[in-house]
Amino acid sequence: MKKPLLSLATLSLAAILAGAAATTTPAAPPAASQPATTAPEEDDDDEECAEGDVTAQEDEITDDSEQDIRENPVFDIEPGDDIDIPVPDFIRSSSNHVIFNGAKWDKLRRAFADSQKKPVSVVLIGDSHVQAGMNSGTTRELLQYDFGNAGRGIIAPLKMSGTNQPVDYVFTSSDSWSPVKLMSRQWNYPMGFTGTSLHPSRNSGSFTVGTKDTDDYNPFKSFTIFHGGKMTIDSIVNDRGEELHYKVIPSHDYTQVVMSTQETEVKVDFSSKGDLTLYGVALSGERPGVFYHSIGNNGATYNTYNRIGNVGAGIAPLSPSLVIIALGTNEAFGRFNAANFSQSIDRLVKNIQESNPDAAILLMTPMECQRSVSRKVTKTVKVPAGKRRRGKKGRRRSSKKTVSRKVTTTVRDYAPNRNIAEVRDEILRYGRENNIAVLDFWDVAGGTGASSRWIANGLFAKDRIHHTRKGYNLEGRLVYDALIDAIVNKQ
Repeated sequence: MKKPLLSLATLSLAAILAGAAATTTPAAPPAASQPATTAPEEDDDDEECAEGDVTAQEDEITDDSEQDIRENPVFDIEPGDDIDIPVPDFIRSSSNHVIFNGAKWDKLRRAFADSQKKPVSVVLIGDSHVQAGMNSGTTRELLQYDFGNAGRGIIAPLKMSGTNQPVDYVFTSSDSWSPVKLMSRQWNYPMGFTGTSLHPSRNSGSFTVGTKDTDDYNPFKSFTIFHGGKMTIDSIVNDRGEELHYKVIPSHDYTQVVMSTQETEVKVDFSSKGDLTLYGVALSGERPGVFYHSIGNNGATYNTYNRIGNVGAGIAPLSPSLVIIALGTNEAFGRFNAANFSQSIDRLVKNIQESNPDAAILLMTPMECQRSVSRKVTKTVKVPAGKRRRGKKGRRRSSKKTVSRKVTTTVRDYAPNRNIAEVRDEILRYGRENNIAVLDFWDVAGGTGASSRWIANGLFAKDRIHHTRKGYNLEGRLVYDALIDAIVNKQ
């Protein structure tokens, strides 16, 4: 893997922290519009005009929440050869700093300084932008390049639940499971902090977890299974068919397994008493460095994570030194209530703080995106008027007179989602009033009008809500830059 083009000095960062080292935006393309319905009205007009001349006047825009697109996005997530990520000129790099709001990050800085002795853990909680694993994967790779790779961290059985999954891990089973997703209206089984829950159809079965064979070898020596109900580990076999020696450390909500060898894929045979629900598995290399755990669910909001009720307790075994919450995009679709939104932020933040009192918390604002809208357009069309009459030899001739017809057409179009700015303002306000750090990614990405610039540069997907791989790589790089600036440069 090539080292990305970075503006910050990142060599020997752990040593620096420990004190061991010295000191023309392209024009946006026009939005595509497609006519849907017409309702003509005639108005006599003798003015001669080319047939089909049109004048148009836009009517008001109506919102389309696009819930299915937000909960079931389609991503181009094939891994790239490298992550050399230049930063475009329209990115506001001068704004790419953590706004501390009085929050103290001294413990976090010490944790990173000691990362060569003891792993440091970061947990990212988000929506579909996080579930795909592209922006978080970039940030993870960059941090681990500098501080060391402690392991892949938390993985969830997303594909087994019928949704998209990051490409860098395996989570499969040949058995039958009943899945429950975070956005389901009804949960038939307990929901885990990962936003995914699987219930096996039998009291015994197996599942396979592992890291995919990529350019970066990423083995693990231990793994923690997060679950509800009781689970008994019967055997563990690696991808070569070898039965492994291991030690089981059970707990109330999880089971830790420590193996005698480093592996990249294992099959876990288990048995239960019928009350088992599986939430996810955390993979650890049992080595120093950084864990960058990512928990993402399509369509998720602060409220949907609050619905779980135990997110803070769920992530506590991951021992996070920093929890990043990147939500708000989905709240901006439909009606937005600032007071209710603030209460939702507060509830999730306090739930996390209660079980993780030593963890720093960082809120991220969402960047501007666009929404699909119905736009009514009134067109004035000039067409030939009058009845066709017969000539001397009975031939029909058209009248030169024209008629002006007004046609109201409904077209599909796109427009910036104005609610995003309100979501951003509320996150900033909450951070200021509660001494919670904020990364204002709305500003960093370019503020008002940023979505058009990202579209013009191939950084937004066709739905204009999600990003392309290139766009997510850029976001991951920018988050990395901001974290390094806050942790290393203490700014």
